[in-house]
Amino acid sequence: MRSPNNKAEDFMTKNPETVSPDAVLEDILLKMKERRRDGLLVVKGKSLVGILFYVDTLLQSPKTKVNEIMEKKVVAVPPEMDMQGVARLMFRRGFSRLPVVDKQGKLLGLLRNYDVIRASIERVTPRKIETTKKMISAIHKVGMSIKREEIKIQTLIPTQPKVYLDELRAREYELQKGLAEPILIIRNGSREILVDGHHRVVAAGNLKIEKMKAYVITLDKEISLGLEKNAEKQGLKNPKDIEIVDGYSPYALPIVLENGEVKKLV
Repeated sequence: MRSPNNKAEDFMTKNPETVSPDAVLEDILLKMKERRRDGLLVVKGKSLVGILFYVDTLLQSPKTKVNEIMEKKVVAVPPEMDMQGVARLMFRRGFSRLPVVDKQGKLLGLLRNYDVIRASIERVTPRKIETTKKMISAIHKVGMSIKREEIKIQTLIPTQPKVYLDELRAREYELQKGLAEPILIIRNGSREILVDGHHRVVAAGNLKIEKMKAYVITLDKEISLGLEKNAEKQGLKNPKDIEIVDGYSPYALPIVLENGEVKKLV
């Protein structure tokens, strides 16, 4: 389960400061110094065409145009990208900021490292719990209680058939550092259905961790739960049935632009 409010577009700075590729250095260097900018996004029309780094302006003529020295290959992120994916991309590539662009390369905003920190502070677990409660209540008209417990993960019934290796490695790191969020499960009779936290559960299994902290929604009576039916159809009986896909999560694919053109997703 993904939070609809944990996307790049929800944390980005809209209308970030930009510069034209035809601008000359003498017109922008003073502004960069006064505002302590170590870089500026270069935009032609509405399209992101490069990044000008302050270090690249050193020893250049004041009459030098931006497009002569700007970095023309830019890594950006789509607006729907999960903020956890943004955090991993920044951490692994050493970025302090990332532009946000649409599929045509139009600049939508800018994410800085403190936006990632802000997103991590605004934990969405309570919202996930509330959404799950409302869904069950609306469909099944059943009462329920919520409690935080420590749960054995070996017998959890997954509801997601696959996880992605890139995100799995990140969850393993979080578990090793004690940074992982509790998982979310539904207790339906004697069965425990995993609603949120599939990457964390598989990561825990890889690390030989047998128990995890969890928010447990216990139903007042046993019901025929749609999530459980779908899991059965997909042959999902325990976490070992989850497939590990060697690749990037679709929630964590950056965009590469060259000279303002979207070249590929990596």
